[in-house]
Amino acid sequence: MPDTGSRPVPRPAPPHGNRPPHATAVRVERPAGPQVAGPMRAVIRCEPDRQGKHGLVPASGYRAGGSRFGPGSNALIMLNRIGIYEAGQPGQADAGRVKLADAGKRAVVRWACEQELGQHAELIAAVGRRRDLALRAMRRDGHRPCRVVRLLASPEWRLAVGLGSNVNAHEVGLALHGTYGWPVIPGSSLKGLALAWARSSPEVKPDDVERVFGTASHVGSVGFLDAMPAGRAVTVEADVLTPHVKPYYDSVANGTGRSLVPPAEYHNPVPVIFLTVRGTYAVDLYGPERDDLKLAAGWLRQAGDELGAKTAAGYGYLTVQPAPGWPETT
Repeated sequence: MPDTGSRPVPRPAPPHGNRPPHATAVRVERPAGPQVAGPMRAVIRCEPDRQGKHGLVPASGYRAGGSRFGPGSNALIMLNRIGIYEAGQPGQADAGRVKLADAGKRAVVRWACEQELGQHAELIAAVGRRRDLALRAMRRDGHRPCRVVRLLASPEWRLAVGLGSNVNAHEVGLALHGTYGWPVIPGSSLKGLALAWARSSPEVKPDDVERVFGTASHVGSVGFLDAMPAGRAVTVEADVLTPHVKPYYDSVANGTGRSLVPPAEYHNPVPVIFLTVRGTYAVDLYGPERDDLKLAAGWLRQAGDELGAKTAAGYGYLTVQPAPGWPETT
């Protein structure tokens, strides 16, 4: 008789068909259609495009709790913290692979245009009053005297600023305010624009340029704030760029030599959607010296027809004028 001692005796397995719930094999199916990834995926759903009687009907956008994200939603979250993906369908070359959904990018752009990137009239007015109070307080500071110049910049057609800042998954680039998420013209862009014009003008003295804009060893006398929507929302519109030889451009970007794909007419056009804005921006300059402020404002006004991307296609040309109530000699 074998000696089992205190060794445990294996328990018999449950009969077939009566396995406990924790041991039941579950087959997980990948969801069909676009899905949302990111920190808000628990509350956001992307409505996929659907097939209608006369063709594909575009989705209406994002929804959360039964209601669409409306005015006041922060575009930094809606654009930069959400990715919309889908799995390749059976029978296709990418079957089973997860990839960013083209419908997702269309939904992102559609939301941006319909909701004006979350711009809300009351919030814009409140932020404008706050900035006015801050600038007027700077002028009244007895320890650090400061003067302020306000200009109004309006695109003659549309403005495309920040196309290269593709910080979101779907590469929808546009310069947005770091707190409010509204479209802005970065102060660095305004300063660089005025500096480039001043350096190229034979009538501008190099000493004035160094004093106003600064050098590697000292700070300039004029500061440029980010340009904000002036009292009302700017209009957000989608546009399309359609390169006809995308494989050639991709091969040039990735290197040359044997990997270079020659451009040819058999390449398929690939539409690329991007965002543009039009409307009036408040441009604020500040500094202690009245004359330097007048110089910087004058250079910016003369350089205003070259701001932004794709100026050769008509984007970015600005009309810059003094703002009523904010004379250049404050």
